Amino acid sequence: MIPSAVVLSHDEQRERLRDGCPGAVPFATVVGDPCADQLRASAPFRDAYRAALGVRPGQKLLVLTSTWGRRSLLGQGGDTVRRALAELPQDEYRVVAAVHPNAWHGHGGWQVHTWLAPFVRAGLVLPVPETDTWKAALVAADAFIGDHGSVTLYGVALGLPGLLGAFDDGVVAVGSPMDLLGGLLPRVTAGRPLAGQLADAAATQPGDGRLAEVGGLVTSRPMRSMALLRGLFYEHLGLPEPADPAVVRPVAVPRRPHDRRRDPAPPPVFVTAHFEEHDGGTATVTVRRYPAAVQGAEAGHLPDPHLVAAEGEPDTRWLHTADVVLARPDATGRPTGERAGPLFDRYPGCGAVAFPEPTGDCGLVLRDGREFTARWRDPQWWTTPQAAAAAAHACLARFGPAWKGEITVRTGDHLAPAVLTLTAVRRG
Repeated sequence: MIPSAVVLSHDEQRERLRDGCPGAVPFATVVGDPCADQLRASAPFRDAYRAALGVRPGQKLLVLTSTWGRRSLLGQGGDTVRRALAELPQDEYRVVAAVHPNAWHGHGGWQVHTWLAPFVRAGLVLPVPETDTWKAALVAADAFIGDHGSVTLYGVALGLPGLLGAFDDGVVAVGSPMDLLGGLLPRVTAGRPLAGQLADAAATQPGDGRLAEVGGLVTSRPMRSMALLRGLFYEHLGLPEPADPAVVRPVAVPRRPHDRRRDPAPPPVFVTAHFEEHDGGTATVTVRRYPAAVQGAEAGHLPDPHLVAAEGEPDTRWLHTADVVLARPDATGRPTGERAGPLFDRYPGCGAVAFPEPTGDCGLVLRDGREFTARWRDPQWWTTPQAAAAAAHACLARFGPAWKGEITVRTGDHLAPAVLTLTAVRRG
């Protein structure tokens, strides 16, 4: 079959075409890349995309991008997805998976959803392939982890720092922009915390002239693709072009917020606590929460964590090992101490029972019968009863059950802190 036209996005492609198939060069036309143009046109609306994707103030958005095939990021088993959710604190990071449509259609939507269901329960955002949500996510992102698919190249063109979670050298054309990226982007390694690898990428890649040069190979006709393509189409149709200009439109804002799965109770989390200072009745602690269900066999990235699980959690292994159990709401008006007793009996390893309040505060009962209230001052979006219970338990474990006072709680380097007041309750 002889084509009427061979459409290319960059002049360098014509030179590679000349080397590989010189007879096709007379039919080749460089028109740029409409996808790259749309991403660039969408850049001013980054904040709108972040809000629609559920990215909260202070959070970072990480995009995991997988092409199709056995050597793609997902084709190699999905461990990078698990690590992203297991190692990155859930309050600090929002994670989106952009999966190639060929993977969706090759395996079927049911199969893809089934494979990734544990990760979605742990907070992964999984856009369906019928939408352009992956484009909105890439524009909104702070970093990416990709493979040899084109979205990796688009991420570099946008100036995002990134890592390679997989790469198939066997399907990449030698000398192509993707081949160059394979030698420039660092690979995800198993021996280092993922957060540190992302931090290194963010510190070293912006301003890297080599990456900028490869990103520039996406298109040599920036913001002109729509006009050039339309002109080419109408020329071959033998028709006059419409009078209105061919304009690149930005990506639509996703129709509904991609909120985390709304279970009746929060999923179990491992919690780490790092105390920065302590002075009398005040303390400053950084509390980080990690989804328990996606932790691997090695949890070295979580130094001495404690586990918080909710009453009614169907996976009973978490409740039987939980340090803190979140009680279900109770409409009977019974005292918290009376309600805590059966839970302590049922879960002998539990050291405290928390009683959530709609305000984000909680009551806390220790196994020895002492009771406390933990109340937020200047609450933030992350100040949930689970966070209150985690911070209060960490302080009591560190300073002893006689401690009470104010706790300045942080959940990440870029998230606004909040003050939690811990008060002992004395009953009749």
